[in-house]
Amino acid sequence: MKKVTFFMVLAFFFFLVSCGDDPAPISTNPDTGDTVTDTGDTTTDTGDTTDPDGECEVSNQGKICTMDSECGKCMICTTGGKCSKGCTTNEDCTMQTGLYCNTKLARCLSIYASNKACSELNCPTGCCYAEKGLTGLKCATQASPATCGLCAQGEIWSPEDNKCISAVCSSTTDNCPSLNTGATNPPASCYKCKAGELICQANTTQSGCSASGVIINAAQCVPAGQQCVEGVSECCSGMPCVQGYCY
Repeated sequence: MKKVTFFMVLAFFFFLVSCGDDPAPISTNPDTGDTVTDTGDTTTDTGDTTDPDGECEVSNQGKICTMDSECGKCMICTTGGKCSKGCTTNEDCTMQTGLYCNTKLARCLSIYASNKACSELNCPTGCCYAEKGLTGLKCATQASPATCGLCAQGEIWSPEDNKCISAVCSSTTDNCPSLNTGATNPPASCYKCKAGELICQANTTQSGCSASGVIINAAQCVPAGQQCVEGVSECCSGMPCVQGYCY
């Protein structure tokens, strides 16, 4: 009787083993001779078209547009009327010295010029555009194709010039005379790149240049090291007022 019971238990044990999950198939790597077990895991393509941070609407890349606002967050409408990725950090604006990223607009701009007209605080919507010959910057809080234009990153639309121009002038290879070609009062040769702001101003100390277009009044400007008011004071150095002092 004990033998019968033993064989019944043994048979039941083998029955349980045979009903378990099938073992993972084993194959041999033809190159190394090692055995490889197929775990059955699969990788799924999520089809994610956003940027690594998941914030910019890069799925609109190449979309036809007339203004930046039609392209979505972090995207801009560039030359040719197509959406492309805008800037998200200052590191995206190294195409020219003096450019900083206005992350609200996703545009590389001179944020210290014209009393910080193009800063995120003063221009969080719409677009920033240039006065004729890059002699000043203004913000249009309500964007329009006529005011904002279609420019590549690092450029800015000038409605009076009816074209895209460099978003900053160069203090090393001064391009202000070429930006003001055709100017007569004062002549184009009188325009120089204003340090700190990197926009063009008339250099009235030069022979043959009129007083028209003077930006800094030598009798009223604040000397370096003295207190100033941001957005109001003009520093004699041409640099913007930073944290209450001229440098």
